Amino acid sequence: MKFNRRTVLMAGVALGASGWRLSLAQAETRTLTVLSHKVHENVARGLTPGTTGGDVAGEWAKKNSVEFNWVTGNIGPIHDRLGRELSLAESSVDLAFVINKFHTPRIAALLEPLDDRIKAEPIEILASIPESMKKAVTYKGHLTAIPVRHATTGLHWNKTLFAEQGLDRAPQTLDELVEYARKTTYTRKDGTRVAGLVMNSGDEHVAVLTLLSAFGAKLFDENATVTANSPEMVKGLTTMAQLYKEGVLAQNYATMSIDDVITAMQNGRAAMAIDPFARYLVYNNPDSSKFPGQIDVVVTPSAKNPKGTAITEIWSMAIPHNAKNKDLAYSLMRALSTKEAAIRMALNGNGPVDPNAYSDPRVQQKLPYSKAESEAVQIAQVIPSSFDRSIEATAVFREESQAAVLGLKSPEDAANSMQSRIERLVK
Repeated sequence: MKFNRRTVLMAGVALGASGWRLSLAQAETRTLTVLSHKVHENVARGLTPGTTGGDVAGEWAKKNSVEFNWVTGNIGPIHDRLGRELSLAESSVDLAFVINKFHTPRIAALLEPLDDRIKAEPIEILASIPESMKKAVTYKGHLTAIPVRHATTGLHWNKTLFAEQGLDRAPQTLDELVEYARKTTYTRKDGTRVAGLVMNSGDEHVAVLTLLSAFGAKLFDENATVTANSPEMVKGLTTMAQLYKEGVLAQNYATMSIDDVITAMQNGRAAMAIDPFARYLVYNNPDSSKFPGQIDVVVTPSAKNPKGTAITEIWSMAIPHNAKNKDLAYSLMRALSTKEAAIRMALNGNGPVDPNAYSDPRVQQKLPYSKAESEAVQIAQVIPSSFDRSIEATAVFREESQAAVLGLKSPEDAANSMQSRIERLVK
């Protein structure tokens, strides 16, 4: 083929125009930096094998010509990073996922208030999110984050172990919970020693507080006043101390981690566990559990509330006050807070903060415990973090409650010490 000067010139012009269009497209692509735990990227983007919700965040990114710089880490490190970013003149983080116990005044004061943005561009599921969750991320009357994920406690129970002890249903009252825990503390025919009730009591506070809340105990009342030395707290600690003495609670109670709880339930060394509802999938995993399909979960019964009791931890999306791309970050926040997004992320393993998501047939088919979890979410308590030393307060609770359960202190002394020490932290 012969090329004349005109052909070469036209080809050069075409290539130049094509390159100009490519450069323009590249220039129009924006980068959004998201700081979160890896689980949030997984549920927003459908990255976990076997999930069916799809790439909710990716679809928004494609529509808005956005590339993600998704920075992930464990809870402590990402909140440390957020604290450093908030202290800068300009943050490199545009959207941050914050767990409620770190939403302290020191952090909340440096997050973007969302009220005006919500008024101009509403969040679709905002009205459906339980008030306790929204209150947990409100600072000086302004909403500073949008809840997106919860981990709410339930009572898991092993049908096989219950049947071996003549029980055919989950406990429906607090008295039955205690009674069944005693009945299912036994030695199986194969020599396995079973503890009636286990919980993560070594490095967390949520499960233990759930059990104590069944007696009516609270660390704080609705006005964030410390109520740790209530008669209900003393009664709950007294019962737990007796159960520990009888061997009903695991004998490694003071050091029991979540991994220990999972192993005990999967191997049949525990009949019941207080743990987030989503642990159902782990307990029934046929690849690791000796009891696949035999471990169910219900709302933990309460002596004070006929609907039961539950405590939740929530993750929320927040925009740093010094972020560069606030409008874009809020657009993603809205995209992840639609009714359909809540459903699809639930299919990806998220705990939906919109209780209506549990009514969707797709979610009900995926999560056998969806009805019970929906009920728990609507009554779940969120531990206040309205003072800067709230993390220390939960550590004090764990220390003093352990002393009572192990018999190192009387329940009265432990509750009174808890009260005075937390009051000092609040002040």
